[in-house]
Amino acid sequence: MALVEETPDQTLSDIAAYVTETKIESSQAYEMAHLALFDFIGCALKALDEPECRRVIKPIVPDAIVPGGARVPGTGYEFDPATAAFAIGTMGRWLDFNDSWFGKGGGHPSDMWGAILATADYLARRGREIKMDEVLTLGIKAYEIMGLHLMENEFGPYDYTAPLKAATAAVICRLAGGGEREIINAVSQGWADGQPLRIYRHPYTTPRKNWGSPDAAARGIWHALKAIDGEDGFPRVLSTADVGVHDAEQRGVPFTYPAPYGTHVMENILFKVYPAQFRAQTAMEAVIGLHPQVQGRLDEIDHVDVYTHERALRTVDKRGPLTSSSERDHCMQYIVTIGLIHGCLEYSHYHDKAAADPRVDLLRGKIQLIERESYTKGFGDPEVRSDATAVQVFFADGSSSEEIEVLFPLGDKRRRDAARPVLAQKFLQNTAGCLDGLNGENLRVLFDDPGRFRDITVDKFMGMLTV
Repeated sequence: MALVEETPDQTLSDIAAYVTETKIESSQAYEMAHLALFDFIGCALKALDEPECRRVIKPIVPDAIVPGGARVPGTGYEFDPATAAFAIGTMGRWLDFNDSWFGKGGGHPSDMWGAILATADYLARRGREIKMDEVLTLGIKAYEIMGLHLMENEFGPYDYTAPLKAATAAVICRLAGGGEREIINAVSQGWADGQPLRIYRHPYTTPRKNWGSPDAAARGIWHALKAIDGEDGFPRVLSTADVGVHDAEQRGVPFTYPAPYGTHVMENILFKVYPAQFRAQTAMEAVIGLHPQVQGRLDEIDHVDVYTHERALRTVDKRGPLTSSSERDHCMQYIVTIGLIHGCLEYSHYHDKAAADPRVDLLRGKIQLIERESYTKGFGDPEVRSDATAVQVFFADGSSSEEIEVLFPLGDKRRRDAARPVLAQKFLQNTAGCLDGLNGENLRVLFDDPGRFRDITVDKFMGMLTV
């Protein structure tokens, strides 16, 4: 008897039913999916300026190219879908500039766009007509599956890539023609992989943080396509005693979810306006506000107080030597320092040349992060979900700047109207000079016209992104 004939865990059945049966009717979800996908594409194309990113995405062996395969934007690469997903996802994640989602866990749902685009392009190049409307629909569902897993479940020492892999496996299996049975098999195989440790994010912060979730998305494709080919799964992978996920990895605590699957995550997704770990978004905005007051007095600074919440202290309070861009973009003190010196933040500020400025380490040593209990409470309260930071600069003569407080990042849903023009400018800056004139112009037209975008084919869209 095939394993899949067992009664599956309800969680697996719910995912399979959502992916196969739920019709997405929220216009707001589609609006945000359009913005999220273009935001991701902009980040991906800009990342090709970074030699280390290009090194990571190149073929693992020189001849590992698939003619007629899934195309990698901004390059001449054509790969199998899983390898292309790894490359595209790594590009979108590299600058730490793509969207985010947080609950008890945290992650970057846009890391899954690479998997959806790669698989859709591969299928389209083999004769199937797939419109971008379908891509956006799958994106909404992938965001929802991943995001709801992160809301109330604590993954302990494991990385957030586990629910990302499950979400990717589910939507890719559907894209490739799978039904509920195949989706359950694919998702269960993903959970059976075991999950990676968070060690490459905390306490170490290494380039693997940029490709850890694209790696999981690629694995999700692998499981999806194997399930389509007939691979059985483990229907009770979560609940089986001792060796199932709940007992083996979750200390016996089953997963819980705040609501049925719908469109909540995409409608409330968090966008970044600065290339930095999300906990530093409000800090950077506050520092930019302070810059006019302090730019002429940097050598007079005695100390800088950064009031924040416990999650920020846990993830971006870094002292000691910072030897790479990966460490610097996850260090609140470094980011605040750059803001004080330059009044802005670009990814080039994480490079060795910018870090060698003698003012950087001098100022960084004067910055202290202090927990403000009201900020910790607001961050943890599902009804508030603030991400607050306040910054104040104190000078050697006893004077001080004002304290500037930012409760919600510009990328928060509550600040959408203010964020839209900023995100549009971000996209234009990230894609400037990346493509030839006609392709770049067509891409900008589609950014401004969501309806037209939804109606074009994947093949045409991916063709615009080639060089």
